[in-house]
Amino acid sequence: MKVVFRLYLLLSSISLFGQNYITPKGEFMDTTRVYSPGCAPPYQIFYYQVKAKYPVSSALLLAESRNFIKSKERINSGSGYVTFRFIIDCEGIMSRVLVQQTDENYKPFHFEKEFVNDLYSYLKTMRLWKTHLRVENLNNINYVAFVSFKIKNGEIINIIP
Repeated sequence: MKVVFRLYLLLSSISLFGQNYITPKGEFMDTTRVYSPGCAPPYQIFYYQVKAKYPVSSALLLAESRNFIKSKERINSGSGYVTFRFIIDCEGIMSRVLVQQTDENYKPFHFEKEFVNDLYSYLKTMRLWKTHLRVENLNNINYVAFVSFKIKNGEIINIIP
């Protein structure tokens, strides 16, 4: 019985970790699709349609993200953009994170995996997403949002929430 219980715990905890999947549609950091039961079905509603822009200024997010990345004490390189596109459910849970990476000329490019993972870790610290929103006759909607980091020589020089 103990063996079965331990196996159950091990298997159920696997989905708690971020996963990287590369598909023809893009690279996904976390493909879990977990919505709270009280949320509306996942229609394609974007953050700007429900005025759900992240409530912290870009300047403050830029300073926070730079400090977060510096705390990792890694030397990063490359220039371009790393954009995370994701769904925020009605309770503020982020899922279905798509990563798009380009160079400065918007051509496909891959930054070092550790650097992208650090950016993703910072993204998960952002917990002030608007919740329990309504649009037309739908209550507790889920919406699509994104955060884009502009990188120059391995340093974040701009963030677009």
